[in-house]
Amino acid sequence: MAAGAIVSERPSVVYVLPDKMGGSSTIVANLLKYRTPDEFSYRAVLTHNTLDVDARLQRDLGGADSQTTFEYSLPLENVYAVARRLRRTIGPGPGVLVCNDFVEMLLVTLMDPGRTVVQILHGDYDYYYDLASVHEPLVHAFVAYSRVVYERLLERLPHRRDTIFWLPYGIPLPDAVRQPSHEKSLRLIFVGRLDEAKGVFVLPEIDRLLREAAVPVTWTIVGSGPAGPDLHQAWRDPAHVRFVETATPSEVVGLCAAHDVFVLPTRAEGLSVATVEAMGAGVVPVVTDLPGMVELAGGNRPGYRIPQGDAPAFAGAIAALARDRSRLDSMSAAARQLVVERFDIRERASAYQVLFALWRDLHRPRPALPVTSYGSRLDRPWLPNPVVRLVRTAMRAAR
Repeated sequence: MAAGAIVSERPSVVYVLPDKMGGSSTIVANLLKYRTPDEFSYRAVLTHNTLDVDARLQRDLGGADSQTTFEYSLPLENVYAVARRLRRTIGPGPGVLVCNDFVEMLLVTLMDPGRTVVQILHGDYDYYYDLASVHEPLVHAFVAYSRVVYERLLERLPHRRDTIFWLPYGIPLPDAVRQPSHEKSLRLIFVGRLDEAKGVFVLPEIDRLLREAAVPVTWTIVGSGPAGPDLHQAWRDPAHVRFVETATPSEVVGLCAAHDVFVLPTRAEGLSVATVEAMGAGVVPVVTDLPGMVELAGGNRPGYRIPQGDAPAFAGAIAALARDRSRLDSMSAAARQLVVERFDIRERASAYQVLFALWRDLHRPRPALPVTSYGSRLDRPWLPNPVVRLVRTAMRAAR
C-alpha cells in the first residue's frame, strides 16, 4: 500500500503473537493495559498451532479493544491458506501490524497485509535475528528492547539504522516490596519454565553447596514444565523447598516480595522479564552472566552475574548476601530503584505509542518480488488446502 493509498478510516494497531505464556506475552499485555488514548484502536491476535502440545496457553492478554485466537496446523496446511486466513483475522484497514514471531512473518512474505509492519525482537537469539534479516525488505521498523539486541541488529542491518529502535519494555511497579528480614534463613526464589534451558538442575546443586557451607536458606520454585518431575527428585531433602506450579502475574510479584534473592541460572535469556519483575519487588538478582543481563545486574548494578552453570559461584554469591544483610538490603533498594527509573510501564508504553504514531512516515512501497519462499511443492496459492492436508497427513502416517 503506497502512502497515497492510506484512507481516512480510523487506524488500528494489531499485535500478533503466539498464545504461549512467557516474557513476550507479558510485555505485550503490559503495553496494551497501560496505553493511553490515541488515534488507534488496539487488537490482539493470539496464534495457536493445533499440532503444538505445549500446555502454556495464554488465554487473555487484557487491555486490547478486541482479542481473538487464530488456529493453524503447520506443517500440514498449505502455507498460502494459512496466510489468507490470518489476513482475514487481522482485518482490513490502515495502521500497524506488530509481528512477534514466525507465522505473521509468513503472512507478510506471501501477501501484502496493507499495514505498516513493525517487528519486535524478543531476545538475543539467532532465531530473531534471522527472522529480521530474511524479512528485512518487508519490515518498516524494528524494535529491540535490550541494548545488546539493538547493537547486534545494527551489525546485521547497518543500512536500517534509522528504522531500528531501542525501546525497553516496562512493568507495572509493584506495591508489594521486600522488607528487611530478621529470619535466619535467606529466602530464595526461582521463577520460570522448568526445563533445562532455564538451568533448573543447577538449583539443587546450589542448595547442596549452601548447606555444606552452613548457610541456611529456603526456596520457592515457581513454574512448571517438562523438567518438573526430575527436579523434584533431584532435591534430596525438599523440606525447605516449596514448589508453586501455577500463579498469576500478580501472585508471582507478591511471592517475589516475600523473598530476598532471585536465582536464575538460565542458559539462554534476553532481557529477562522475570528478573525485572523480581527486582521491581526489591529482590536481589543472582543470575547467569548473559549479554542481556548486563543491563540489570552486576558491575555498577545491584546483584551478581555468574558464569553459566557455575554452581559454586552461584552459591558463593548467595552466601555473601546471607552473611552481609546490610549489603543485601542496600542492593534490594537499588534493584527497586533501577526498575523505577528505567522500566516504569507508564513511560515505556508511551514510547511505543510514539513509534506507532509514525506509521505513515515509516511506510514504504512493498518490493515487487518475494523475499523468500516457504514450504514445498504442495505450497501453492492454487492448491486446495484440504487436498494438501490430506496428502501431508498420509505422508506423516506412512513414516
